[in-house]
Amino acid sequence: MKRESLSQAAFLHLRILVVLVLFFAGPLLALLALGFYPGGSASAQASTQNQSPSASPFQPVAGEHISRRGDVMPGTKAGAIYEQPWAENLAPSEVAPRSVMAPTRSSFMANWESMSGATGYRLDVSTSPSFNSFVSGYENLDVGNITSRIVSGLSPGTNYYYRVRAYNVLGTTSNSEVMTGTTLTTLTGLVIHPTFDISITGNLKSAAVQSVINQAIAKYQSLFKDAITVSILFRYSNKAPNGTLLGSGVSRSDFPVYFIAWSTFINALKADAKTANDTVAKASLPASALSTNIAVSSANGRTIGQITPPGMFANGTVAIGGPYDGIVTLNSGISYAFTRPPSSSNYDAQRQIEHETDEVLGLGSRLNLGGSNLRPQDLFSWSAAGQRNFTSSGTRYFSINSGTTNIVNYNQDSRFDFGDWLSSTSCPQAKPYVQNSFVCPGQYSDVTASSPEGISLDVIGYDLILPAVPTAKAATNITKSGFTANWSSVVGATSYRLDVSTSITFSTYLSGYQNLDLGSVISRSVSGLSAGRIYYYRVRAHNSAGTSGNSNIISVATVPAAPTASAATNLTKNGFTAHWSSVVGATSYRLDVSISSSFSSYLSGYQNLGMGNVTSWNITGLTTRTTFYYRVRAHDSGGTSVNSNVISVTTL
Repeated sequence: MKRESLSQAAFLHLRILVVLVLFFAGPLLALLALGFYPGGSASAQASTQNQSPSASPFQPVAGEHISRRGDVMPGTKAGAIYEQPWAENLAPSEVAPRSVMAPTRSSFMANWESMSGATGYRLDVSTSPSFNSFVSGYENLDVGNITSRIVSGLSPGTNYYYRVRAYNVLGTTSNSEVMTGTTLTTLTGLVIHPTFDISITGNLKSAAVQSVINQAIAKYQSLFKDAITVSILFRYSNKAPNGTLLGSGVSRSDFPVYFIAWSTFINALKADAKTANDTVAKASLPASALSTNIAVSSANGRTIGQITPPGMFANGTVAIGGPYDGIVTLNSGISYAFTRPPSSSNYDAQRQIEHETDEVLGLGSRLNLGGSNLRPQDLFSWSAAGQRNFTSSGTRYFSINSGTTNIVNYNQDSRFDFGDWLSSTSCPQAKPYVQNSFVCPGQYSDVTASSPEGISLDVIGYDLILPAVPTAKAATNITKSGFTANWSSVVGATSYRLDVSTSITFSTYLSGYQNLDLGSVISRSVSGLSAGRIYYYRVRAHNSAGTSGNSNIISVATVPAAPTASAATNLTKNGFTAHWSSVVGATSYRLDVSISSSFSSYLSGYQNLGMGNVTSWNITGLTTRTTFYYRVRAHDSGGTSVNSNVISVTTL
């Protein structure tokens, strides 16, 4: 939509608006008096989490998580809230960036240009360019003062059309130009369907808050391939969904929990093993039941094929029919940065959105939930190799290979969440992971395929997407004994694997260059080769989910060895025949002829003369009784050799 100012003539008369406000004010106040208010949602307290082991898997209960702060600002008490006005304007550095998200099987990102004077926008979405019908929920949808919106709940492989109208207190503009979005044809891929609470859409920070939420959603959708849709209500408030103050909590999540029989869950988790992490983790699962049930979040249950529908309402209560898999609340009383990097006094908003989203997706410990039923993450809790630990005593750490490798330690401090990672209580932290139990301002990180959070989600039922196939690029720095192999970087790859062979089918491999783990680099020097030989290389991207397919194949010829020049023949008054040895791999030769042994000048036509793949050449047009010098170089696609020895010859 083109940028323009809202015309005064485009709006309704202000008096009409006043009448409408007065007309609706009475009923609205009555509803508020009865306790009904927009965006109100509640999180179940710890007492609701202590459930009987026999709880039905089809009746959800409520779970919650609160992220706590690290160092507080100088001069304030720990746990103090930094109150900010509801309508605080964004600082220039907090201007919301344009949201970018790849389309999924059921969603795409709609974007439009801002209009001067607009206080909000209304969005229409249709499968028809004439808008003779509308996608459910997307007719004249008030999206607030933003310039991008995730459109979700769509059909795979379908073209959609959207348009927007700007509004302010004076009225609404005409429609923008029609724009398009297309969903993917694939039926796989995690989709997160966001709903933005009035605490976001009614806030002047709405654009920045929604933008950072969209960025977090895009990250999860790019990481996991599970064919489920997770519905999350996002809030920006200093109160919990039930209206109680968040206090010193930086952020909060609420989610429904189902209890699935031990054997049902374990068998489903084993059947879902698809990644390299899963293969390792599967071998470490207990041989016998350690609890009657496994307590899973609604989203987590569906990743392994269980019937665990969304079960949370906007007020935080849980029951069958609830539309949400969880509620994520950013504490609006906290100093947040909505762009990166955050200043030393601001908390990174995206990191906290990712932390609470992890909780909704299923991370957490039974130590917080209460009771004896384990959470999925507890299946990978160890104190030593072969020694499990489900208690708050001693050391607990996350491992997927029976405790042999400590990926990260769990928090054991009762002031914080036991399902989060152990972290320093002073800031800055050496490893500011997303799931750290103690949050520091001025630091940020993300969930990735190789982060503890990504691996943990992978082994409890989600499936990381294998990295894409890299593109091998032409070799550089070619010499007679080596070259540098190059390739493109791949999002999500933590390392690359290299093969080098003298066979284009890779029936054999160069010693030391079969599936060589190179680390996170996009080039590698290959050495110890023979001159004038053709070599082939290919690469694969790797992360904790597994290894991609092979890249394209690059062929590279090493520079040939220098030929050996030999004595001239067929001497005459005005010419002779130069000779040299054949060189393996050479496709042509280069000849220099000079009257100077240092080749400070060249005989006309005989400087770097390309002669094709021959080993002799007739040199003519010379003067009598004159001494001449010649030298040659071998050439192939990899380059040109150094000079041969020099031969002198005197014409008759």
